[in-house]
Amino acid sequence: MGSLDFFRSFLKNFHNSFRDAVKDLTDEQLHFRPLGKGNSIAFALWHTVRTEDMVVNFLLQKKPPVWNAEGWDKKFGMDPKAQGTGMTDEQAASIRIASLGEFLKYMENVFRASEAYLDIVKEADLEPVQEYQFLGKRNGYQVIGGVVLQHGSGHLGEIWYVKGLQGLKGSPI
Repeated sequence: MGSLDFFRSFLKNFHNSFRDAVKDLTDEQLHFRPLGKGNSIAFALWHTVRTEDMVVNFLLQKKPPVWNAEGWDKKFGMDPKAQGTGMTDEQAASIRIASLGEFLKYMENVFRASEAYLDIVKEADLEPVQEYQFLGKRNGYQVIGGVVLQHGSGHLGEIWYVKGLQGLKGSPI
């Protein structure tokens, strides 16, 4: 298995884990903040999907993010550019997902777009080191592996933990 095949497989498994982690949450569970000040599942979910959208579509493909191209920012009444990085605790706490069902539609569109990109990108396209806005000098593998997969997996663990704090099943293992 080559690097790109590994990334394709890991990304699909990551997406499936994310779907399973959030699909049946109530509004209360989604917005629960540990100790009244930790990040809610809603914030971690929104931030992770927005980050993947920005990285894969905007940074790697130089296309508008799904968030903007499909008008999800307007549908949710949220900032068209924000994705969570650098937010204060108060700003992060203010992130509300009014309809999980609608947000999951956006999430699915991002996941499809990311998987489609990995299906067509060539290994040679990911090898050159480039300067990426907000990320510095990296190659495409580092951007996908470090930001989408590693960073995203950290937030998936955060979601599982916050579920556990609420008496729900966290990690499936």
